[in-house]
Amino acid sequence: MAETAYDRAEIKTTEQLSEIMRHIHHEAGKHHERFDYKILRNVHFANKVKNPVTQEMNDGDSWRVMQIDNLLVTSFGVINVESKYWRGMIFHDLSDEIFSSSLNEFSAVNLRHKEKDTTKALTNQLDRFFLPNLSEENESLTQGYTLSLEQDGREKRTVTLHTGIGNPATQAELSSKLLVRYINSEITMHKQLENKSDRIIDFVKPLVYYNYYDRYDHSNSLVVGNKTKLNPHDAYNCTAVANYHDLATFIETFRQAKRVRFSRRTLEKMIGTLKFAEDYGSF
Repeated sequence: MAETAYDRAEIKTTEQLSEIMRHIHHEAGKHHERFDYKILRNVHFANKVKNPVTQEMNDGDSWRVMQIDNLLVTSFGVINVESKYWRGMIFHDLSDEIFSSSLNEFSAVNLRHKEKDTTKALTNQLDRFFLPNLSEENESLTQGYTLSLEQDGREKRTVTLHTGIGNPATQAELSSKLLVRYINSEITMHKQLENKSDRIIDFVKPLVYYNYYDRYDHSNSLVVGNKTKLNPHDAYNCTAVANYHDLATFIETFRQAKRVRFSRRTLEKMIGTLKFAEDYGSF
């Protein structure tokens, strides 16, 4: 079976995560620092979807199956890595802020009378077009969109708009949010908690890794956006990286931030809830 770009992105990320974690683990050992980690690939888990009317979860409600490309489970936190093998120029997880800065000089015809602020009115219209409502469950997520531009030769240009769940940032943020709920509910259900401090998985850090590399030009994809800065202190918004060095830097900075500290036993319990995953790398 031929390898697809999707497979290539996942496999490449897994291999690089393994190499990075071995190096970080080795360097930490030199300073007598100890931590455990495990890399899981192609993780699947299921969550009940809230009733859109009652906003409650009942026995007869439907289930949503989520998939995570790579999950890095460590003593210093959990990182959800969404992988994309996209080339060209990528505007990562944009929002209406981009429009607000460029619509000031626009005028508009046939705006409703109550919409006196042209910039705000146009932004609202664009929001309804670009940012479809995923569900009530996603209200706390940043609903943006990602735009990819690719050029093949002089003539062919491709512009792709990724909205809703097609936006990699939304995918990573939503699956991270649901994974926290899933792990906590699974551990509580099986009464694996000794005390409340063991149930510390308050967040899973979402990260998008655009890992395309052109071997002929020796270049990576150009990723643009206001969420591409390496900020491990921001637990919930999705960060983007686009090369091996930045991926390694982000993980090490995330480790140094010391947001949480999981024991090996707690890690084993969390990993034990993820029955449908490929184990790649060990403690």
